[in-house]
Amino acid sequence: MKVQRITIAIFVILVIGIGIFAQTLHQQEQRSRTRDLQNKGSYLVSLVALHPMENFLGSKRAYIVKTLAEYVTSDGLIYAIVQDQNGSPLLSLAHRDVVAKIPTEVEQRSLYVNGLIHQTYKMVGTDHTINEFAKPIFEGGQRSGTVRMGFDLPPISMFSLERIKLMAIMAFFAFSMAVLVYYGVTLALRPLHEVNQNFRNICIDSVPVSPGSFKNGGVGEIIKGLEQSVFQLKDRYEKIQAENIDLTTKYGVISFEKHNVFNILDSINYGIIVTDIQDNITHINSYMLNLLDKKRDEVIDHPLGDVLGHDQITAFLLQQEALKQSNGASYIEATFPELDSGESFLVSLSYLSGRKEGVIGKVISFKNITSEKSAENAKHEFITRITHELLTPLTTINSYNEMLMDDEIDNIELQKEFYNTINEETSRLTSLVKNLLNISKIEMGSLTLHKGLVKSDWLFDDSLTTVEGAAQKKNITIERNLPDSFPSLFADKELLKVAIINILGNAVKYTPEDGHIQFMLTEQDDFAIFEVTDDGYGISKEDLPHVFDKFYRSTDPRVTEQTGSGLGLALTSEIVRLHGGEIEVNSKPDEGSHFKIRLPKEEYYLGKQ
Repeated sequence: MKVQRITIAIFVILVIGIGIFAQTLHQQEQRSRTRDLQNKGSYLVSLVALHPMENFLGSKRAYIVKTLAEYVTSDGLIYAIVQDQNGSPLLSLAHRDVVAKIPTEVEQRSLYVNGLIHQTYKMVGTDHTINEFAKPIFEGGQRSGTVRMGFDLPPISMFSLERIKLMAIMAFFAFSMAVLVYYGVTLALRPLHEVNQNFRNICIDSVPVSPGSFKNGGVGEIIKGLEQSVFQLKDRYEKIQAENIDLTTKYGVISFEKHNVFNILDSINYGIIVTDIQDNITHINSYMLNLLDKKRDEVIDHPLGDVLGHDQITAFLLQQEALKQSNGASYIEATFPELDSGESFLVSLSYLSGRKEGVIGKVISFKNITSEKSAENAKHEFITRITHELLTPLTTINSYNEMLMDDEIDNIELQKEFYNTINEETSRLTSLVKNLLNISKIEMGSLTLHKGLVKSDWLFDDSLTTVEGAAQKKNITIERNLPDSFPSLFADKELLKVAIINILGNAVKYTPEDGHIQFMLTEQDDFAIFEVTDDGYGISKEDLPHVFDKFYRSTDPRVTEQTGSGLGLALTSEIVRLHGGEIEVNSKPDEGSHFKIRLPKEEYYLGKQ
C-alpha cells in the first residue's frame, strides 16, 4: 500500500513538473521572439531612415520596395510606410486593408516624436497585437519625413509537434530517473533502517546489540560517512557565509562609490545627461535639472527628446548617431529660448562602452560658454578700440610732422599750432599707454602701491589745479567746498591724484560752456569723501551700468565728438578699490552727473598747510 502511494505521488509530481516545464518553455520562447522582434524592428526602421527622401521617389525606389516586400512576405512585417513631413505617404506596403485599421493616435505619435519610438497596439476591429517602430528622417538638420513599420508576432502553439516530442522525451527520462532514485534511496537507507530498529530494540527491550550487527550492516561506515558529510556541510556553510559577507562588503563599496560618482556629477558646473542605447535617460545631474526646471522623477526613464524639447539638439544627436563612425563635429553651440538671460551652451556627445557589449549608452554634456563668448567679444572689442585710439594720434603726428619737415608750412603761427597739436597728441598717447599699463598691472596683481601719509588738502588743490586751465577755456565755474579740518589718508598719492583728475577732467570735458562744477571734500565716520557734481550732458540709464567698463563710451554724439579712450573711469574705479574705497555715480541725461569717492582716512590729522 505504501509503495502504491509513493508511486502515485511520483506520477503526480512528474505530471506537474512536465506542465510547469512546458509553461516555462512557452514563456521563454515568447520572450525570445518578442526580443528578436524588437531588435529586428529597431534595426530595420533605423536602416531605412538613413535614406534621404529623394531615394523613395527616384531610381532607388524600386530597390527599396523590393527589399521591403521580401520582409512583408516572410519576416512578420505586415506594413511599411514612408511619409513626408506633412504626413502624406510616399511609399506604402501592406496586407490588404491593414493601413485603415491602424489607430489614428498611433500614427500621430509616430509622426511627431523626434527619436526612435516603439508602440504596441491592437488593430481596429481585430485582436491582433501589432508592434510599430517609427523613426524620423533628417536632412540638413531638419525633419523631412518618417519611416513606420508594423510587425505581427506569430502565435506560439502550446502543443506543437516538436514541443510534444520534447515533453515526451523529458517525461520518459524523468520517470526513469525517479524510479531509479526511489529504489536507489530505498537500498541506501536500508542499513539505516536496521540501525534505527536496533536502537529501538535497545531502548525498548534493552536487547544487547553485538558489534557484529553494525559491521554486517555497514552501520559504522554509514555513520562515519554521515559524520563526514555533516562536517563537510558545516565547512561549506561557513565558506558560503564568508563569501556572503565578502559580497555584502563589495556591494556596499560599490554602492558608496556609485553615490560618490553621482555626487561628483552633481557638483560639476555644467549639465550632464546619461541615456541608454534607446535614448531613455538613466541619470541627470542637479545643474541640468535646474536648467530644465524639472524634477528628477519627471526625467528618469523618459525619452531624451521629450525631456529636452529642443529640435536643434535632437537633430544634432540623431546626426551624430548616424555618423558616429565618421570624423564629424561632436559638439554644437545652442541656446535655450526659455532662458531670459540668452546664455550659450556647448553641447557635446560621447558614448559609453561596455567590456563586451559595445556601446551601452550616451553621455550628453551642456557647458555654459556665455562667459567665454563674452570674453572673446571683449577681446576683439579691446583690440579694435585700442588700435583706433593708437592710430588716431599717430596719424595726426605723422601728417603734421611730414608737413613741417617738408617746409610746407611757412606761417610761423600755424607752425606753432602744428607743434602744439603734435605735443598734445604725444601727451594723449603717453596718457593712454600709462593708463593701459596701470590697468594691466592692476588686473595681473603686479601694481605696487607706494603708500604714505597724504594730506587731503594737497590732493584736493593739486587735482583742481590740473583741470582749471581747461575749465577756464570753456568759461566753466568750479565751486570749492572744503571742511574746517582736513583728514589725512594713507595712500599712493600719485595714483589717487590720477583717479580724482579723471573724474574732474570728465566733468570739464562733458559740461558745456558757461557751465558749473562743484568739487567738495567732506568727512563721514571713518571716510574722507571727494564729490564732483556738474550740470553737463549727464549719462543715460542704459550707459550708467557700463561707465566703469574698459573702453566703454556712450553713443551720445555730444560724447563721441570729444576725444577719449574709455579707460579713465575704469582706471579710477580700480585705484579706488585698491585703496579699500568705494566709488558711486548718479546721473540723468541733460541734468548732469554726481560722482562720489569714499576713501578710508588715517587717524592722524595734519591740518591745512
